[in-house]
Amino acid sequence: MDQLQKLHRPASQESVRQVLAPHQLDRTAFHQILQLLKSRHRADLVGPLLAEIVREGDTKLGLPEYTAGISACAKARKWQLAVHLFDSMHEAKLEANVISYSATISSCEKAGQWQMAVHLFDSMPRANVEANIISYNATISACEKAGQWQLAVHLFDNIRKAKLHADLISYSAVISSCEKVGQWQLAVSLFAAMLKSQLDADVIIYSATISSCAKAGNWQLAMHLFESMRKNKVGTNVISYSAAISSCEKGGQWQLALHLFASMCRDKLLADVTSYNAIISACEKGWQWELAIDLFDSMHRAKLQADVISYNATISACEKGGRWQLAMYLFDNMHKAKLHPDIISFSATISSCEKGGQWPLALHIFAVMLAAQLDADVISYTAAISSCEKAGQWQMAVHLFDSMQKGKVHANIITYSSTVRACEKGGHWPLAVHVRQQARTQGAY
Repeated sequence: MDQLQKLHRPASQESVRQVLAPHQLDRTAFHQILQLLKSRHRADLVGPLLAEIVREGDTKLGLPEYTAGISACAKARKWQLAVHLFDSMHEAKLEANVISYSATISSCEKAGQWQMAVHLFDSMPRANVEANIISYNATISACEKAGQWQLAVHLFDNIRKAKLHADLISYSAVISSCEKVGQWQLAVSLFAAMLKSQLDADVIIYSATISSCAKAGNWQLAMHLFESMRKNKVGTNVISYSAAISSCEKGGQWQLALHLFASMCRDKLLADVTSYNAIISACEKGWQWELAIDLFDSMHRAKLQADVISYNATISACEKGGRWQLAMYLFDNMHKAKLHPDIISFSATISSCEKGGQWPLALHIFAVMLAAQLDADVISYTAAISSCEKAGQWQMAVHLFDSMQKGKVHANIITYSSTVRACEKGGHWPLAVHVRQQARTQGAY
């Protein structure tokens, strides 16, 4: 036993084999070792130990031992070994029951093997095994983690048809699956059904439902749910606060977002990158650029690693505040932080330089963006064309405008106006008239 204990986590079957080589284990000895391993929190040893005994074939084991081994594999996140043991049951002429099925499905769910989890679940009726709420929950959770929301909802609907009662785990998994793909109305409907069935929502379910409303921009409903949490004395956490702040950000409610952020700090909850991103974005969209920059600085003081979203929101705030130097500093810092700027990073920086009169710099960054094989959007094209217009580069402006159309990027009124002005400044009146006419045809004017 001591030799087993000394094996490094996670233990392999080969290392267990070497320890067991001099010994002969019977069923009683296996049970004793099993209990000791459980008490010493070495679940990672149970599966390899059982697999080795099965391989040797000298000790006859029953369904309880196999089930214990599979459950241990699930805890140790060894899904392949769990499936191997499950298959070995058939070879040992043992009939799997709902417990062994559920444990194997759970091991696949924890490892992100949703297809195997669904395959096992679907094979239960053929084995004359009725699924219970645990096997349903594990399969729904596997689908949720893989973004298979329709399958998750289908399985959830089948719970009632199987005359079983969905529990908090069932609702949590299916609501989370809807939240991840923006099915906010379905998420809210499921939340209401859960309350109707007299189940008390926990912080995870509340957070997922609030987040689904946030993604849809339904800040009023998100805030109603958040206040309902407090009223029902469900402890709020950073995730629920972040979801509520995000809903305010998308709804243009920067003051309410700031109030929630302050409230979170008063509750002695440590803001994470997600909550900082939400509040910085809320301030940026509310033209509170100074606040956004201060909050970005607070992230560093809190020793949090800003991500691309943090930088993008702060660069956009600098653009709104006319702080092109700071925008450039942040853009350069992304490379130092080993972050890859995306189209939003480039567009915001180009716009910031253009508005700050730094036209050559704006065009340089636009060229860098294209070299990085990023597809320019209407914002970056418009800023680049405007820079050309102000720098008297009418030919470049027209070239960019043509590239925009070839790339099927729809121009807006600012794009058309900048291109027209560039042509006029270059003395190319017929071309200016043509672009203006095109704008009218497209309904931009």
